[in-house]
Amino acid sequence: MWILLVFVFMFSWHLLNAFSVSVPKEKYKARYGSNVTMECSFPVGEKLDLSALTVYWDKENKFLVKFVHGEEDIKIRNSNPRLRHLNDQLFKGKSLLHITNVKVEDAGAYRCLIGYGGADYKWISLTVKAPYRKIDQRIKVDPVTSEYELTCQSEGYPKAEVTWIRGEQDLSSKAIVTYSIGREKLFNVTSTLRINATANETFHCLFQEKDTGKNTTAQFVIPEKIEPRTYFGILAAVIFLGVILMFLCFRKKHVRTIDIEKNCLPR
Repeated sequence: MWILLVFVFMFSWHLLNAFSVSVPKEKYKARYGSNVTMECSFPVGEKLDLSALTVYWDKENKFLVKFVHGEEDIKIRNSNPRLRHLNDQLFKGKSLLHITNVKVEDAGAYRCLIGYGGADYKWISLTVKAPYRKIDQRIKVDPVTSEYELTCQSEGYPKAEVTWIRGEQDLSSKAIVTYSIGREKLFNVTSTLRINATANETFHCLFQEKDTGKNTTAQFVIPEKIEPRTYFGILAAVIFLGVILMFLCFRKKHVRTIDIEKNCLPR
């Protein structure tokens, strides 16, 4: 029934073109987790007559707002608690759709359709971005090949390109990058670089947004290698401490045994 009403309004636009809906912005951009308010406007005249007003917002053939004759459809409003139509702004000739805690799934094309004496609609697009702010990094060395394995991992949206830099050298072609869809449709991006390196050498891992060129960077500094003699020294110290602890435990246990025997023997 609602879809049929939409087509009726769309057809009415051609017949009653004196009524016009306008938008201050056709394209909105929002960050993941932020809030956004999209707006379309319509002529009110001297005073708004709610009984003659109809407002619809839909996205991908799904109704988000249904406001008819001064009342909003509660069932539709409660279906997504993050979406709210600011009904008090209708008296100013504005239909505002407010979205809190924006998700990737909120991106897309929205249609604002208003009937008030005539009928008209406008399309509004919403783009959502989730910056790759936090980069988890790991570094380990292969004991057989002595190669270092450097790993960067982060989540964001849309898909980012990962670049590896050593000085002025681009090492991206040597890295292995894997993508997966994580929580709430965010891209989970992991890039691993295996390379021979020397102590204190510096590498940079960059997560770059394709459209803006903005990037988030993590820095790796190759640690000092521990010489074999140092390994043997550490191992000897650990063994020595272990022997002492075992001796103390044994002595303590032996003393307790003697005390028990003394207490238990008849006097």
